[in-house]
Amino acid sequence: MMDQTEIKLPTLSVCIPTWDQNGLGPSFLEDALNSLVRQTYKEFQVVITDHSVTDVMETVTNKFTDVLNIKYIRNEENRGNGPHNTNFAIDNSDGEIVKILFHDDLLYEDNSLELIINEFTSDDVVWLVTGCNHTDADKGKYWNDMIPYWSMSILDGVNTISSPSVMAFRKNTNIRFDESLVMMMDVDIYYNLHSNYGLPKILPNILVTNRVHENALSWKFDWKTKDEKIYLRKKYNL
Repeated sequence: MMDQTEIKLPTLSVCIPTWDQNGLGPSFLEDALNSLVRQTYKEFQVVITDHSVTDVMETVTNKFTDVLNIKYIRNEENRGNGPHNTNFAIDNSDGEIVKILFHDDLLYEDNSLELIINEFTSDDVVWLVTGCNHTDADKGKYWNDMIPYWSMSILDGVNTISSPSVMAFRKNTNIRFDESLVMMMDVDIYYNLHSNYGLPKILPNILVTNRVHENALSWKFDWKTKDEKIYLRKKYNL
């Protein structure tokens, strides 16, 4: 573990957009928060924006308020729009660096945040992506280690980076997720960040676990992909 007093680290917010996800949300969020409790780096804020109608996700959040610095906000706007809820979390964060963590994903290593925040001591690093692996709903196994790399075919759906949970970036870029998208929200923001700030810093370490399950939005809205690809080509005049 690095000596956090040796260098001045930028402030960090972990942004978790959440919803009840057909009853699975509470256990997923608890897993995500437990992975944050275990982090070797402790000086971070957690921002949870909740699109649920009930109190189930807030109840889970309250279990962790004594061990994590949590800002919880019930978001009643645009319910069901994941990009909006993610942007809402970013805009309500206080950190200079934003780390996205979807509530059904989790940090894989206990030093994930330590390795990430240490990279942002360099002003040259504007956005960063890390390696990841995958698990199922019950975390019964882990598979498919993935090291991200940049592809100019990313807007064609060749996502060589993975989900937004592998990303961190400087909040002052003012680049946000396109709220017209679902399936392509990740590749759009990657392309936008690349167009404005160049290649990301790539940490090849497996630091994030993406959860693959039948209630993931990417399974429910796959039919939107074709139209979203057309939308993005028009958006960027490609």
